[in-house]
Amino acid sequence: MSETTRTRLYTFALIAVFIYGVTPVFTKVGTLSADGITVGALRAVVAAPLAALVIAIVGCRIPLRRDAIFLVLVSGLGGLVLFPVFFSWGVQFTTAGHAAAGTAAGAVMAGAIMAVLNRRMPGGAWWIGVAVGSVGALLLIWEALGLSVEGVTWQGDALVFLGMFMGVLGYVAGAKLTAELGAVTVTMWSVLVAAAFLAPVIVFHSGRETLAAIDAPGWLAICSLAWGTTILAYLLWNRALADGGVARIGALQLLQPVIGIGLAPVILGEPLTPTLLVATLVILAGVALVQRERS
Repeated sequence: MSETTRTRLYTFALIAVFIYGVTPVFTKVGTLSADGITVGALRAVVAAPLAALVIAIVGCRIPLRRDAIFLVLVSGLGGLVLFPVFFSWGVQFTTAGHAAAGTAAGAVMAGAIMAVLNRRMPGGAWWIGVAVGSVGALLLIWEALGLSVEGVTWQGDALVFLGMFMGVLGYVAGAKLTAELGAVTVTMWSVLVAAAFLAPVIVFHSGRETLAAIDAPGWLAICSLAWGTTILAYLLWNRALADGGVARIGALQLLQPVIGIGLAPVILGEPLTPTLLVATLVILAGVALVQRERS
């Protein structure tokens, strides 16, 4: 891999990780005036018109093959339906920082799923790096947030972890198809698949009263999630995973808790403690170790 290609790969990946890192904070803002299921569903529904416009202009097409259709369905349902709905629902019952810490689990899930699919376990550097990075994430949970913090429930955490698992399944499928069709095609069609499944949720679960009750900060957060997380981040992430490998690039998710918890005090007034600095260094060390693993 050339230096230019490597630079582009990690630029795409780190931009996506940053956007994903702020997602728990914006999700929390959205759930202050709407329930989590509504916020999760609106992400794809609001993103759908832009995705349809891109498809019409660029002419993105999915081959009418079973494997291609199956992968785009898994990408859309896992990454853009089940992940945002369960994640947003979970954030409703926990803190944004706690949800951010839970996103680190995605790195472990990605490695485990790829080990099953490829029938090949990641090497020692990957395991050591993930273990070190996970210790950093646990430090954030233990000191900065803790299970005794007001607003944290095990139900909320469980929904966040379930959402993360569904999201990892989605982006593994998306990355596999991206290698053939390109990130734009896979992302835009995944958004339309997600919107088709989630539009009835908005109609029958949310309704007019719920939508009318969402305040200006809530809509701003939802639009940011739709156009930033659902479209831009998913597009960049699929491209980076397809080029760099799911296990290695997926481990960059260990950086998400640092971003989310670092911004939570600024936007939501959640506490910022010195332990965050130590945890950040530990997580960065874990990510550096993982990058030694060859894809």
